[in-house]
Amino acid sequence: MTNLTPAASHFDDDNQHWISVRVYYEDTDFTGLVYHANYLKYFERGRSDFLRDGGVSHQDLLSRNDPAAFTILKADIDFKQAARVDDLLSVRTRYRGLKGPRIIFEQAVLRDKTLIAEAQITALTIHSDGRPRKPIPEIVEKLQRYIVSD
Repeated sequence: MTNLTPAASHFDDDNQHWISVRVYYEDTDFTGLVYHANYLKYFERGRSDFLRDGGVSHQDLLSRNDPAAFTILKADIDFKQAARVDDLLSVRTRYRGLKGPRIIFEQAVLRDKTLIAEAQITALTIHSDGRPRKPIPEIVEKLQRYIVSD
């Protein structure tokens, strides 16, 4: 099992996780704006880095005697502004906790302090065959410290 040490540098004092994403030409549509589906990719990168920096390895989950993974159950996205080629965006990820096998995230894409898009993402812990499963206790314990509440 990989021994990941939490990367505190990507978490702020409020336990929000931040990454930067540069918009490339390939991210845009024919109007020169970021194609809407690419925001899902940005949110995925944010959640994946949040988990990795929080000490949870996707490879370790798959290597278990009882392999596990995450899948997206629901993605509710609100688009506020447009992003363009060469924009440097920040992806903020807030972990809201668990509801049974569901893992709740709030995410946002910002350009400087301007909100571009925000999302409520519900992920599901699954067995390798796709059936829902209870969250793995070690993961619950590792992520407990990162819960953001209002």
